[in-house]
Amino acid sequence: MGRWPVILPEKLKKFQHIFKDEDGVESIWKYDLSKFPNGPISVENKFPPHYEKAFKNKQKEAKLEKKKSTLELAKEGKLRNKTKFW
Repeated sequence: MGRWPVILPEKLKKFQHIFKDEDGVESIWKYDLSKFPNGPISVENKFPPHYEKAFKNKQKEAKLEKKKSTLELAKEGKLRNKTKFW
């Protein structure tokens, strides 16, 4: 007696994985094995509304805390080594 031929299910060519972080950020990784067999062809990140507000506030704070250049300090007269540049 012979065996019935084993029919293997076909692998999916297009699929996506959805990852959710504890922050509420959702990442969607899209794969298409016919285009690129080694990894995702696109990644989409979806941020919750509070996340974007916090990010913008951090950018504003960083901009305000920006370290001034030597030229700006010299113009204001706040340079440590009291030499005049002009």
